[in-house]
Amino acid sequence: MAALDCRSTCRNCLAAALGFCLAFLPAFAAAQRPFDQKELARYRLTEPVYKRFAHAARLITAASRNQPRLERAPLFTKQIAVSGDALEMAALLDARLEQEPAFASALFAAEIDAREFTTFALALFAARLAHGFVKADVIHVMPDSVAGGNVAFAEAHQAEIGALFAEIGLE
Repeated sequence: MAALDCRSTCRNCLAAALGFCLAFLPAFAAAQRPFDQKELARYRLTEPVYKRFAHAARLITAASRNQPRLERAPLFTKQIAVSGDALEMAALLDARLEQEPAFASALFAAEIDAREFTTFALALFAARLAHGFVKADVIHVMPDSVAGGNVAFAEAHQAEIGALFAEIGLE
């Protein structure tokens, strides 16, 4: 009788473990999905995600300052912020966030995943750059478009974003 109870308990534990793993399969598959131009272009900057992004960015910067190997190769560089192919930058940034334990821990603590952090970062960098062009009257964006909304977000949060970028070494 005890052997039967043990088998039943083992089966229940195995079923629970399998269910737990399967619950995370869609998130894992999404993380493995490559970025595409449309996804990046459609992304809207929002206040709640900005707060999580800023928290994670500060944690990543602090972790980098505490580990010489990370300080020598920081996650945030001016090159990532303003140059390069967006899809290539997204893939590199996302991979680095996923593969570096200190960065993954920072994302977990800030309750944001690598894909959302990466997408938000690239949209924020682009919106801030576009905001500068709009202020200089070099370009015009439609306020009701995604780009227009993101530029408006960058304008509304200009001081906060500037302070964050200075703190993480992008200014």
